[in-house]
Amino acid sequence: MKINIFLRSLKPSGALWQAIKRTFTRRWSLKLFSLLIAVGLWGVLITSNPDLTREKIFNGVEITIANREVLKRNGLVVISGLENLEKINMRVDVPQKSYDASSPANYNVRVDLSRISQTGKQSIPILTTSSNTYGQVRHLSTSEIVVTVDNYISRSRIPVQIREEGNVPEGFFGTTPTIDPSTVTISGPRSLVQNIVRCVAFYDKSTLVPIGRTQINAIPFKLFTNDDKEISGEIEVTSDSIALDSFLVEQTLYPLYSVPVNTSAVTTGKVAKGYEIVNISVDPTTIYVAGFDDSASNMAMVDLEVPLNIAGATETIVRQIKLIRPSNLVHMSNNAVYVTVEIAKIGEETNK
Repeated sequence: MKINIFLRSLKPSGALWQAIKRTFTRRWSLKLFSLLIAVGLWGVLITSNPDLTREKIFNGVEITIANREVLKRNGLVVISGLENLEKINMRVDVPQKSYDASSPANYNVRVDLSRISQTGKQSIPILTTSSNTYGQVRHLSTSEIVVTVDNYISRSRIPVQIREEGNVPEGFFGTTPTIDPSTVTISGPRSLVQNIVRCVAFYDKSTLVPIGRTQINAIPFKLFTNDDKEISGEIEVTSDSIALDSFLVEQTLYPLYSVPVNTSAVTTGKVAKGYEIVNISVDPTTIYVAGFDDSASNMAMVDLEVPLNIAGATETIVRQIKLIRPSNLVHMSNNAVYVTVEIAKIGEETNK
């Protein structure tokens, strides 16, 4: 009985209940606006406080290699340990406001080669950059890498040689190809550079266009030791401080023309009394020439320098006789021909 009386006493009277109801229903839009303002202020407070962070994990982060050139200027170079670097995982405490925008690039995960000061096996720490904007890096799955270091040296005036392959297009003559540059400077690890004695450029003449003109092509090259063993690796090839990955080869093609040898005045003098000339032959009877402008195409025939003297001859004579080469020609397939004069006694036949 006493309990019921106590509970009834807790129930608000009609006037009190109406007052409470009016408090919550009057100016409800103003109260809702105030609530929204409060929530917004709370959000601004959360995002602007750098001490409020969330943990974020990045997987498969690439490591950047910094200051390669600085290391070279210090006379050193890494010869192994940087190839196929494994990606790492990274844990970061990121400020709430930057959580969604943060990426591995914001932390500059790198190794600094300028920290290396000697050759041999070296351990290099993996570095990161932290900031107020993107937070602090707390953990890396790998903290360092191991590399092998050698002295970095340069050697100049290494000769360039052309190794020709194939043939020029049929029906053309090609001048001697020239290479640019003729010497190079090589730089790299001492263990490799000190053994290199030549640079060989590979020139395939079958790639030339069948047109009579000067042609310039870029061709590949390789480096070799004195025993013709190829050297490969991190070696820089330069000319006048310009890095090279190919050389330029220049060659001029000229059309070839067929020209007969003049056989109208091959001999001079007379054979001995009682003998006669049975036959005269020239080998070859036709040669191929190439020249400037129309000099080759307009050439009717080519003459012997001197006729073969057969005065008093009593037997067959075979001689090599030079041909007259006009100055406007750049090529003759033959500079001389063989002249054969078959001689026999009158009335006898020669053995053929």
